[in-house]
Amino acid sequence: MLKKTPTRFVRWVVTVVVVGTLAIATTATVAALYHRFQHNRLINSDTYKAQYGKWEVVSLPKDIDANIIHSIVLPTGKVLLIAGSGNDHHNSDKAVYNSLIFDPETRTAKRIDTPVDLFCSDHAYLADGTVLIAGGTGSYEVLPDNLTHAGGYLTIRNEDPDHPGFVPKGTTFTGKDSGKVYRSDRDITVPAAVKDPVTYKVSATDRNVYVAAEATGSDGVWDRNDHYLIGGLSFAQQQNLYGFAPEMALKKKEYQGIDAAYTFNPWTETYTAVGSMSYARWYPTLTRLPDGKVMVLSGLDGAGRILDGQTEIYDPATGAWTERDDLRRIFPTYPAVFQTATPGRLFFSGPSTGWGPAEEHRDPGIWNLTDNSFRLVPGLRDPNMLETGSSTWLGPVQEQRLLVVGGGGVGDSELSTGRIDLVDLKAAQPVFTPLAMLPKGTRYPNLVPLPSGDVFITNGANDYRGRGDSNILAAYVLDQQGALHPMADPTVGRDYHSTAVLLPSGQIMTDGSNPLFADKKNTLPGKFERRIEIYTPPYLFKPDGSTMARPVVTGGPDQIRRGETVTYTVGTSMAAFPDAAEVKSVRLLTPAAVTHVTDTNARVVDLPMTRTDSGVSVTVPDNPAIAPSGYYMLFAVNSAGVPSVAKWVHLG
Repeated sequence: MLKKTPTRFVRWVVTVVVVGTLAIATTATVAALYHRFQHNRLINSDTYKAQYGKWEVVSLPKDIDANIIHSIVLPTGKVLLIAGSGNDHHNSDKAVYNSLIFDPETRTAKRIDTPVDLFCSDHAYLADGTVLIAGGTGSYEVLPDNLTHAGGYLTIRNEDPDHPGFVPKGTTFTGKDSGKVYRSDRDITVPAAVKDPVTYKVSATDRNVYVAAEATGSDGVWDRNDHYLIGGLSFAQQQNLYGFAPEMALKKKEYQGIDAAYTFNPWTETYTAVGSMSYARWYPTLTRLPDGKVMVLSGLDGAGRILDGQTEIYDPATGAWTERDDLRRIFPTYPAVFQTATPGRLFFSGPSTGWGPAEEHRDPGIWNLTDNSFRLVPGLRDPNMLETGSSTWLGPVQEQRLLVVGGGGVGDSELSTGRIDLVDLKAAQPVFTPLAMLPKGTRYPNLVPLPSGDVFITNGANDYRGRGDSNILAAYVLDQQGALHPMADPTVGRDYHSTAVLLPSGQIMTDGSNPLFADKKNTLPGKFERRIEIYTPPYLFKPDGSTMARPVVTGGPDQIRRGETVTYTVGTSMAAFPDAAEVKSVRLLTPAAVTHVTDTNARVVDLPMTRTDSGVSVTVPDNPAIAPSGYYMLFAVNSAGVPSVAKWVHLG
C-alpha cells in the first residue's frame, strides 16, 4: 500500500504554524532584550545612581574563589573571607580548608593557609587588632539513610580530682549490659573533677563525644541506657573515668563542633593557635566585654548536642579560656547577644540560627552577669519567627536602640516575617515597639550600620534557604526615624550563609549564599554563590554622574584614648567644593566581623564635636562598654550626609 504524501494545503498550514511560532518566540525574545536594555540604561543613568546607588558584580578567578561563610574587614583595608570547608563535606573529608584575603580597591584576592575547619566558627576583634576565631566544624551531619554504623553521643565522666582524662580518637567503649563495642571519632579531654577545699566534696566533670559501633547495621543498635568501659584503662582508672549513653541508634548524626581557637593577625595575614576552649562548639557566638575579654556562648558540642548553657571567657593576656559555671545560661545556636552600655549587662535580642529547643530559651531579655539573672523584654512582634533574623544598633550606640529585623519559624518552617522592631535599652522598663515593616517576610536579612547612624538592609529570602526561588533582590536604608528608603536592587541573590560589610571607602560588599535549591519547583540542588557584589551608595554620586565631593581627614592622631579630646584636620576631596569639608558628625565604626548575617559586636560610636578653623575637635567616650579598646574606622560626615574615606584609629 502506497504511503500518502502531504497535500499542498497541509504543507502550507504547517509552514504558517512554524513560521508563526518562530515569529512569536522571536518577538518575545526581542521584547525581553529590549526590556533588559532599557533597565540597564536606567540603573546606570546618572540620576538613578544619585538617588539609589549602584551595584557592581565582582567574579574572582575559579582557582581563587571559595564558598565564603565569614567576612571580616581588616585594619589594612582588606577583607578576610573564611570558607573553611565551605559547607562542602567533600572538602571536609579531604581536610581542604580555605581563607581568602580580598582587596576591595584592586578587586583581587589570594588564598592563605587555614589551619582547621573554621566553617561555622565565630569571631571578635581583640584590643590589639587581632581577630579571635573560635569553634568550627568537627564533622558533618549524616542522614539515617547514609549511616552504616549505629552510634550516638556518649558522655565521659571523670570523678578523679587529681587527673584530667585524655581519651584519644579511636578509643573503644564496651557496654556493660550490651557487650557491644563502639569507637570515638575524635580526641577528647575531660578535666579533673572539682574538689571543694572546705567540704572535700568532689563534683565530677563531663564531656560528650560521638561514638560509632564496630559492627555494621542493626548489629550495633542498643536501644536503652548503658554504662561503658573505656578501653586501655586499668581497673582502678575505670572506676573514675567511664562512659554512659541513653542509646546507640541508626539516627541522624548531627554536625559536630571543635574546641580550637585562633587569632588572626591582619598585618602578617596568618593564624596563630591559642588555648583551646573547654567545649567543642559549632555555631557559637563571641561577644566582646568592656574589659577586653571575650565571652563564648552556645553551639553544638563534639557529639553534635546543643550545649546546655556552658559559658567560657577568653583572656587575651593569658591566651586561655575560663569556664564560668556561675554564668551558665542556655541559648540557641548563634544567639544575638550584645554588650549594653552597662558593664556586666548583656542583651539577647532573640535572633538565632539553627539548633536549640523550639519552645524554650528563645525570648529576648537582659542578662545580668553579676547574679546570672535574666529579665524578659516583651513586645516583640512575631515572637515565633526569630530564627534566621538579624539584629544591630540603630543610630549611635550611646542611644542604646537595638533593632530586630526579619526572621522565620524554627527549622525549615515556611513562616517568615518582615518585622522591624526596636527596643530602647536606656528605658527603665525596656519594651519592643514596632518601627517599620519590610514588604516581604524576610529570612537572612543583612544589616549594615552606616556612618550616618542609619542602617542598610539588603537581600534575604522569603522562605527557608531561598526555597521556591524566594530570594529577595531588594535593598533599603532604614533611617533613625524608622522610614524605609528603597535603594538600587542587588543583582545577586543572598540567603543562608551570606554576609554584608561596610568597607573603609563607604561602599558595601556582599558575598556568599547557600540556597537549598536552584529552581522554583525545588527539584534541582542549589549551588553556592561565589560572586561578590559591591554597592556604591547614592551619597557618593552627584546628579551629573560625577563623584561627590567628600570630606577628607588629613591630619590628627592615629592613637586615641577614652575620655580625651583630640583634633582632626578636615579638607575636601575637591578644592572647587569647600563646603564638602563642613563636618556635621564624626563617628567611630567597628570593622565588621560577620557570619550568618549578624555581627553582635558592630557599633557606631558618636564622637561629640566642635568645629575648629581647620577641622573638628572630638571627645572620645570614657565608657569601655560603649567603646571597647581596639581598631575603628573614623568617618567624618558632612551636612549633605557624605562620609569621608575612613581613617583607621586605635583606641587604647
